[in-house]
Amino acid sequence: MILGIDVGGTNTDVVLMADGDFEVGTFRTSEILADFSGFIEKYWPDVSVVGIGIAAWIKLTPDGFQLINAPNLPEIPGLTLSKPFVVDNDANCFAYFASKTLGYSDLLGVTVGTGIGGGVVAEGKVYRGCGAAGEIGHTYVGGEKVCVCGGKGHLEAYFGGWAIENVEKKIKSGEIYECEGFKLFCVSLANAVMLLNPEAVVIGGRIGGRLDSSLIWENVGKWVHSAIDVEIHTLRDDYAVAKGAAMLARDTILRSQS
Repeated sequence: MILGIDVGGTNTDVVLMADGDFEVGTFRTSEILADFSGFIEKYWPDVSVVGIGIAAWIKLTPDGFQLINAPNLPEIPGLTLSKPFVVDNDANCFAYFASKTLGYSDLLGVTVGTGIGGGVVAEGKVYRGCGAAGEIGHTYVGGEKVCVCGGKGHLEAYFGGWAIENVEKKIKSGEIYECEGFKLFCVSLANAVMLLNPEAVVIGGRIGGRLDSSLIWENVGKWVHSAIDVEIHTLRDDYAVAKGAAMLARDTILRSQS
């Protein structure tokens, strides 16, 4: 069995992957960070490997990994486990899950929840750059509005849970599509499409997965060159990050052992 964990700012989603099926649950992040290894041993002592998706910039090193920055978490946790495990950025895990689920080898995955994350899959593999590849939420869109990371004019300062009051109500009423932040979001997606030229952009997260993909494309298409062919999808699965983390653990640890 494989455990997949999505460590978020408030809640932590967990999936147990066995024979291709998933069982899911949600816990308070504060409970998880207090004793990460003990939490796993308490509830799932028999899992063979663990995949962890976390809202942090992660740099792979010869000795493992380094958590560079985690602007949306209450603290940068120490991650040590007795079981084999992998750690990756939460949006990378989402992008990997979307790639495997929808069948795209070249894909940009964007999560919109409390903040905005981005992950890139190129030729079927997660592309990390030097650790922060795909961080579309912290690209500059203009203005002086302060982002939670401390920077100014970042996309995340204008769109997502931090930026928009009563965001769920505005999604249900359709008002979200009239917000300045939505336009900036679509401009940022268009820029990313022109830069990366992916087969598809897949948008998820507890906010992003509930957006209308046709309205996103209607706006993104205004700024993408007509010669560029890209598909826009929304993926409504609140456990996609945890599932992607489990898949990464399966594909990087278990398959290397076989």
